[in-house]
Amino acid sequence: KQLETFKIPKKIAAKCKKKRINRIFRDKDELPITSNLADPILNALRVSEFLIVICSPRLKESLWCKREIENFIEMHGQDKVLAVLIEGEPGESFPQELLYRDKTITMENGEAKVIKEPVEPLAADVRGKNKKEVKKLIKTEMLRLLASMLQCNYDDLKQRHKERRMHRILAL
Repeated sequence: KQLETFKIPKKIAAKCKKKRINRIFRDKDELPITSNLADPILNALRVSEFLIVICSPRLKESLWCKREIENFIEMHGQDKVLAVLIEGEPGESFPQELLYRDKTITMENGEAKVIKEPVEPLAADVRGKNKKEVKKLIKTEMLRLLASMLQCNYDDLKQRHKERRMHRILAL
């Protein structure tokens, strides 16, 4: 809800030609009751611009999540996948699809070979000691996600956020 209702600053909106983030699809809330879940999920992935992956040690256990990430990367590329770390350490919480990137190299004999190159994914980190700390981190890290989605500087969004907050305080 915070991403969908975030008002993009005018300067950034003019640059990225967006006034707001469009509807965000949440499979848990929006999937129809059907025997074939693959089609609605694939359609949602196809029309999505970004995929936000909530990372925890349990993520690696989910075959459906793995398929969603693989399909999205195939359709849109790995750079459009944004990660949010909610618990655990990155090595145990990030799926393999985000820890490695396929790289094609040419061998001495001219043959092309695809290798897995390790990458360090950027992630919004909302791990906290208690709910209050987590809520505070979510507000900050949401701006990091938005900066990636809007292809702008995090600092531009953060300064605008502080400015708007100050106006609200003064109005009160």
